[in-house]
Amino acid sequence: MKKVTVLSELQSEFSSLIERMQGVIAAFTRKNPKSIFCAMVALMLCSLLLCFTLLRLEKPALPKKTKLLGKIEGNLGAIGTTASKLQRVIEIRSALEALLSKDSLDKKDSLLMEQMLLEIDRSMITRK
Repeated sequence: MKKVTVLSELQSEFSSLIERMQGVIAAFTRKNPKSIFCAMVALMLCSLLLCFTLLRLEKPALPKKTKLLGKIEGNLGAIGTTASKLQRVIEIRSALEALLSKDSLDKKDSLLMEQMLLEIDRSMITRK
């Protein structure tokens, strides 16, 4: 059983037209080989000309990043991190003061205070 595909159906439908077109193209190439060769060489020269002159895209020069600029950017990031740590320590401090202003502390309050103090200690450790 022959497998029927779209391509095979198109080929069977237009086979006579395809054969005629192949004959015309073969006759033209046999009749004018010199002009076909000249057209091919001319197209190659045009492509070469366009490739190396008119269609040449210049890449914009990227500014070179200096080491000093990289250090400044790194230090700015460190300043931001330090500021956020300081803000968190201030928030914890105000929460601790609120806990200390209570008349009596229960076990839950003392555990919360211990966690807050540990968080302050962790935030003071600097990593390089």
